[in-house]
Amino acid sequence: MEKRVIIAFVLSFVVLYAFRALYSPPPTGQEPQQAAQASPPSSQKAPVVPPLQQNVEAPEVAHAAEIQGGKTEDFTVDTPLYTAIVSNIGGVLKSYKLKDYTDGAGHSLELINQSAPMQVGSPLAITTGDKTIDDQLAKAAFAGHREGDSLSLEFAGSGLYVRKDLAFDKDKYLFSLKATVTKEGKPVPYSLVWQGVFGDQSIAQDVARKNAVYQSDVNAYKRVALRSLKDPQDFNSPRAGVEDQYFLAAFMFGMPEAVKIRKQEYNGPDGKPVPSLAVSYSVPQDTAIRIYVGPKQRQSLQQADPELYAALDYGYFGFIAKPLLDILLWIHKYVGNFGWAIILLTVGLTLILFPLRLKQQVSMLKMQKIQPHMRRLQDQYKKLKASDPRRTQVQTDMMNLYKEHGVNPMGGCLPLLLQMPLLFAFYSALGYSIELRRAPWIFWIKDLSQPDPYYIIPIAMAVAMFAQQKLTPTPNVDPAQAKMMLVMPIVFTFMFLNYGSGLALYWLTSNIISVGQQIFINKYWSPQAEAKLRARPRPNEQQGT
Repeated sequence: MEKRVIIAFVLSFVVLYAFRALYSPPPTGQEPQQAAQASPPSSQKAPVVPPLQQNVEAPEVAHAAEIQGGKTEDFTVDTPLYTAIVSNIGGVLKSYKLKDYTDGAGHSLELINQSAPMQVGSPLAITTGDKTIDDQLAKAAFAGHREGDSLSLEFAGSGLYVRKDLAFDKDKYLFSLKATVTKEGKPVPYSLVWQGVFGDQSIAQDVARKNAVYQSDVNAYKRVALRSLKDPQDFNSPRAGVEDQYFLAAFMFGMPEAVKIRKQEYNGPDGKPVPSLAVSYSVPQDTAIRIYVGPKQRQSLQQADPELYAALDYGYFGFIAKPLLDILLWIHKYVGNFGWAIILLTVGLTLILFPLRLKQQVSMLKMQKIQPHMRRLQDQYKKLKASDPRRTQVQTDMMNLYKEHGVNPMGGCLPLLLQMPLLFAFYSALGYSIELRRAPWIFWIKDLSQPDPYYIIPIAMAVAMFAQQKLTPTPNVDPAQAKMMLVMPIVFTFMFLNYGSGLALYWLTSNIISVGQQIFINKYWSPQAEAKLRARPRPNEQQGT
């Protein structure tokens, strides 16, 4: 979850309630996470890694002095879930399209940027730390051999021999890669590199949503934000890769291996430098490494690797966000539309939280009633010096006043504070759930994960917030305070303009329900309602006795 959103919410509510608390009217009114040198978690001494069902059968090819492909050639592997294209130049991954996820035109979604590799390289490149070898490998034309969903690439020249064996899993977003690198017959240590620009290529690339991710414990992953990455970072981990908001590419190995994260830059369409991530993963010779490239969707991640599921990140309030998402998916099974599912879930949550809201309003009314007494005591307190022992007596009188009227000074804020974790969790569940990607609601809302193109929902949300504030009893409020209160809907509106319409729909629904609840509270708990109740003649008075 983005810290700026939490900070915006917290500051907004602090300002709002500080004004209410201090000026209550009288009764008549990735910081980015720094990846340090990490030791392998003790519980990861030997992670259980299920083998791929399909293994590469290496063809019998002798280590000839020269083995090269005759021409530039692409090898396409088509499975029910994805289409992968491997180039024989460098033996790198050129394209990876997901069939169950589409771009704006309804085509299979491309996860690899097609222009960045010309400047920073492509995924699955091999680096050795020897510039001569690395340059030779980047330009090498491998000889390819395709058999079913397996592909072998081989290159030999100038004493260098390299072989890559890839096996693609047709039922999972998963494939394996085993490589051999020798120079003059001697093994050469190497790393596999995921580089270029990864993620949803159908939308504008947002650097703020690009992270390197690595496993720090059995059920925990850490992230290095691209926008805050300056110097290369090294650590050991059994799983590491790159991600954007909805998709993940990760190397997976049974034991922790050396990982290096660094930033690259390439020239964007406007000629300006654009940062991208490169993750190098050290791999032992002749050892297969598994690679996940697919959606950050729980079932897909668990099918590929049980420990990869923990890579899903719902922020600090993930323990609330995950159950909320489960409920949302459950509702969606019956209504078939995520927009309506969000509305129904919001209605349920708002009704459950109504007792807290009622308690908050009642507490504020009690505070208003004793406000003249409190101001008198506060004036006395201010006139006394800090060393005057009578200050203690004034404080005691304040507490006695609270106790006499049954007022908890925190009673007005505590219910709201209890609601805030739920609000943040809802934000995470809606903002990072791939299920909402390209999910339509009605009419102009074609994608709940994207902002409302006509700003209708954020504007309606502002109107609902304004109506709620007008209904909240604040008699004799100072004009300056009234203007301050009007700022809140404007702040929230601008904040939601650039976030997914699903989030704005949640906040709009919550405010509309709050308006109805406020009308109900005003009718039965407001000072006017109490005055009417007191004005009613008692039964014995009606009988003239």
